[in-house]
Amino acid sequence: MSKDELANRRWMAIPGHIRKKLEGNVFCRNCGVTTIIDYIVGSENHKTVLEGRCEKCGAAVARLID
Repeated sequence: MSKDELANRRWMAIPGHIRKKLEGNVFCRNCGVTTIIDYIVGSENHKTVLEGRCEKCGAAVARLID
């Protein structure tokens, strides 16, 4: 199993209502706190990382889930 598949399993193991809160609490350098959209789930240093775009301006954003 790849590290990205493992990260996706860890992400999906988080209850849905908590995932929604995490998706909606991402920092954008242009907009401040925003929601991440069109994201992919990856892994970095054994932690889950969401990489996507800001819902407001479309800039690249990321969220580390530890």
